[in-house]
Amino acid sequence: MTGDFKELQQTHSLNSSSSPSAFFERVTSTIRIPPGSVRSSVFTLLTATVGSGILSIPYATYKAGIIGTIILVFIGATAAYFSIWMIVTSSALSGDDGRPVATTYQQLAARCGGTKLEKFTKWILVTNLFGTTVLYMVVIATIIPAAIEAMSSSLSGSEWFLGRWFILLLIVGLVETPLGLMKQISALRYTSLLAIFFALYLTVITVTEYVDMCGDDEKSPKCLGDAINDSKVLSGEGTFEGFVTAVPIIVLSFTCQPNVLPIYIEMVRPSPEKMLRVGRYAFFFASSLYMTIGIFGYLTFTTDTLSDYLLNDYKHHREVLAGGFGLVISVSCSIPLFVHAGRFNILGSKAATAGGADGDDEQEQGYNPLVHNDYDDDEQKGKSAFLDDGDDAVAAQDLPWTAFLLKPEVMHVWVTLLWLAMSYGISSAISNIGIVIGILGSTTIPIIGYILPTTFLIQMDTKNEYKVQKFFALLITGFICLACLANLAFQIKGFAGQ
Repeated sequence: MTGDFKELQQTHSLNSSSSPSAFFERVTSTIRIPPGSVRSSVFTLLTATVGSGILSIPYATYKAGIIGTIILVFIGATAAYFSIWMIVTSSALSGDDGRPVATTYQQLAARCGGTKLEKFTKWILVTNLFGTTVLYMVVIATIIPAAIEAMSSSLSGSEWFLGRWFILLLIVGLVETPLGLMKQISALRYTSLLAIFFALYLTVITVTEYVDMCGDDEKSPKCLGDAINDSKVLSGEGTFEGFVTAVPIIVLSFTCQPNVLPIYIEMVRPSPEKMLRVGRYAFFFASSLYMTIGIFGYLTFTTDTLSDYLLNDYKHHREVLAGGFGLVISVSCSIPLFVHAGRFNILGSKAATAGGADGDDEQEQGYNPLVHNDYDDDEQKGKSAFLDDGDDAVAAQDLPWTAFLLKPEVMHVWVTLLWLAMSYGISSAISNIGIVIGILGSTTIPIIGYILPTTFLIQMDTKNEYKVQKFFALLITGFICLACLANLAFQIKGFAGQ
């Protein structure tokens, strides 16, 4: 990129009399990232990896300590990188019997365990999409009231219009429902770019705020030199519970596995080595981002660090509030993507895009190959996942209301509304994003990111060529699952004690 920039400068200086439009064309042609290139794939994988989970990284640092977090981020990046290798290798092995290679999670699941594993994989992905919808709503309901209260000294959180239920009702009613019911949402796919931008912005602001605040007085955070020499700061909470609390946060922050195969297939001259290079670049950037915001966010507040980074007391600084509102915009536009993908998996392609264009226009209709299922011929002809049993379909015709509700265009509406209503109800009752991240990171994420890829590799490697790799796959998966189960047990214990 540096060489391209120098070349651009030289070209501009030699052709200063050229028209602005010609110069603009020269700029865009020079910096354009070709689709399917390594740079394009790195960026796509990065947008699939970095999300709202970054808000809990400072809290994870408080729980595991600085040293523990550095170790966990390294383990998380290494495990995610190894899972990419398992997925790509399993895909390549799936074509050894002469059939086309599997290009989605569901296809790999079908090759490994038949229809049952395929359906299990589909519903795990749907559950994760629903959980992510809840997580993003919790972020919205937490950040907006806190930011408004911080900007106005005359308002307090006790105001009814700053209540979580009201804020979410407005957002769901005015934004998420209209966008969720739309059949063409392709423009919203680029909202993940906003998440990357604001994650980078918040990381820079975290460092600058720490530098400005440290050493001002006794209540200010310790400066970096003093903090590093403090064993209590380095170790954080320093408990087993704190360590296993941090594990699901880190695991969730590196989750991108369902996106690997579509990125891999779309690459120019794809190869496992090239995809692994993409993973190294993406995870190096993500790890740097996580460690920076985690360490400096934690050093700013130490034992007072909250599970939602933006709720920490930054003394109403506008830069932090701007980042909070930016993140709200990003997640608000991302929720309809989850709704659409979940509805597609539940209903099937035709029902999910009822009233839209033909199947060839699925990309324009918002089709997301990263999470969608591969349906059989009956479903592609318009049959919903709810109508697998022929007797049920016949019975539905005898009941007018049932037949009406099972019409594809009607199902499109009520499944969307039910999805959003259930998400609204759950997120209104949860005020801590750490709870949602902990549950997702302890349940669906380990299955999607590690249990399924390990299963794929073991089942696809019929010639037993990867004995060592399968051993390490079981070791990594076992460690992550045990830590996540321990965290889930602590969370259940905490709920029971309330």
